[in-house]
Amino acid sequence: MRDQELAEPTEEQFQRSREQLAGHFAAWPEPVREPLVERHLATWRVASRENQNLYDEVAEEFRRAPSTPGVPLIVLSAMGHDATQAHLWPEEVLHEINEGKRALHAELAAETPLGEHRVLDDAGHGWLHEERPDAVLQAFNDLLGRVR
Repeated sequence: MRDQELAEPTEEQFQRSREQLAGHFAAWPEPVREPLVERHLATWRVASRENQNLYDEVAEEFRRAPSTPGVPLIVLSAMGHDATQAHLWPEEVLHEINEGKRALHAELAAETPLGEHRVLDDAGHGWLHEERPDAVLQAFNDLLGRVR
């Protein structure tokens, strides 16, 4: 990912992305929906730049991090179709990514005796909070209930 050349998207690609984003934000109130779409379109390069340091700088930070504290933890794994990833990789690679993600997230949840791993087969990686806000809110409420 570090060596990917970032070509400028065509107007057609921007339009397709705009339509896809509008679908993701369809439930948002009208006054914020369009600004959200435009913000995502305007900052698309940022995500790519963030991915460029994922395997060296960020991974190294995780390796040096202290152990996971014994606190309540819920790890949500989004295993459903992710349109963005589907444009980048073939189906067999996506399957490998998801299986690695599933194993990694299960391991993370198991690092604390109060950890729980929840797999969501109907949400994609990049849009979990939009596709399954109920699951995100339920996890949050469950965590609050555990610490009270």
